[in-house]
Amino acid sequence: MSDVSLILTGDWNKAGVYMKSLAVRLFPAFETQITEDGDFVLQKMQSHIDSQDLSWTPLSQRTIELKGGDDTIMIETGALRNGLCVRKIKSTAKGSTIFVGASPWKRHEGGMRMSDLMIWLEYGTDKMPPRPLVQPTIEEVEDIIRKNWVDLMKELIKGWLNVS
Repeated sequence: MSDVSLILTGDWNKAGVYMKSLAVRLFPAFETQITEDGDFVLQKMQSHIDSQDLSWTPLSQRTIELKGGDDTIMIETGALRNGLCVRKIKSTAKGSTIFVGASPWKRHEGGMRMSDLMIWLEYGTDKMPPRPLVQPTIEEVEDIIRKNWVDLMKELIKGWLNVS
């Protein structure tokens, strides 16, 4: 067995400049991808509400009566579905964070914050069974989003190899 050692020598200032310029080139591509992924998740969530295709516990007969005979879940006025959004909540030189879901600043017509309503729907209450939307959607899209990022990195690396 041989001893292998690595000696790091070179112009570290030049390496630092190169890494910063690399980050400047990556940032726009990353910002675009994170925005596209957020929009994709939002569309999937809205699609699940529209199609009622998640295995939610049906509404109680009393709730259906209160809704005038409508048995759709998460749809009464459309405010919740239409209140879902993608927001950038943090952006720095090191990256961005987005939020996909119901805003804590928007309120349902009864006065409840949309984000609180989503929590009640996602996890249920002592009077209502859970009807998860966020977790099943995340599970559905996580492999697709991961592939989007792998593809983006491959594209960026291929572009660098062709430029260099």
